[in-house]
Amino acid sequence: MTTARDNRANPVATSIVLMMTAAILLPSAIQIAYAQSSSAGASTEVQTVYKSSYPKASTSSSSSVSVQSEYHIYKPGDTVKIQGQMSSEAKEQTDADSVMVRIMDAQGTVVANQQATVNGNGEYAASISLPPTAAEGEYNVSSKIEVEASVLGLLDAEVIAKLESPPAQFIVARSNAFEVQSDEGEEFQIEITSNSNVDNVEFKQAEKRVSFVVEGKTGTTGVTEITIPKAMLSGEMMVLIDGEVVTAESNDVIVKSHTDTEITFEINYSHSEHTVEVTGTNVTPEFPVSILVMAGALGSIIAFAAARNRGNWFNILKG
Repeated sequence: MTTARDNRANPVATSIVLMMTAAILLPSAIQIAYAQSSSAGASTEVQTVYKSSYPKASTSSSSSVSVQSEYHIYKPGDTVKIQGQMSSEAKEQTDADSVMVRIMDAQGTVVANQQATVNGNGEYAASISLPPTAAEGEYNVSSKIEVEASVLGLLDAEVIAKLESPPAQFIVARSNAFEVQSDEGEEFQIEITSNSNVDNVEFKQAEKRVSFVVEGKTGTTGVTEITIPKAMLSGEMMVLIDGEVVTAESNDVIVKSHTDTEITFEINYSHSEHTVEVTGTNVTPEFPVSILVMAGALGSIIAFAAARNRGNWFNILKG
């Protein structure tokens, strides 16, 4: 036979069951939601308008041969890839099929040279490895068409004056690692190589951007290479200098490297003091809204069950 006290006790049992169920489900729900969010956040696809190389240098009225390095900044021990062109007119005049590529340091000392063969399209390429002990600073690379002595004596002064390219510059600098943190305390490392003084490196998670300040002697050229972990910042990425977006058409920014885990930009500017920013549309996974919704809902169940439980126990004791 069921008594009135038994009937009043049933809501208590129900409340206890609700509380236990919610307590069990809440951690699981949070774990599942966070795993889904992390999986979504782990998508590190990057889209950017910037090219992966600089425009090719061409010959001119003052030089029959052009030269350029693949990039504008290197680290000691890097391989410098050099390319250029020889005009068809110079080919006919000299019957040459090779150039001598030469790299000089800031004091004008030749640090490396290499012969390069000119192909049927008038193009040539060379690869020269910098020593690990290479000094930091500005380097010049130039090319000179190799002409046999028997032919050289037959050329007029104007043709001879055009046999060597104007120099192209690149920078050698050592890289520095900067530690930054997300709002949740997750640590990331940003690698920066620059001929500028670099300061105030920050990861602004809420704004989905990395920012830093560069400074150098006014009137000189600044180059910065920055490598950003894609787990920290990804999506549609842009570079801004002093708040202005750097366009792809300016050729002041290229994508130097793009792997599964990181992206590297090479950024060019005229020296003074600038604030450089790299923005994205995705950042390291934040605490997802779905978790907060689930936690709130299940928390409400626990609170409701607890309140109901207290009321039922009061009625039982009162009865």
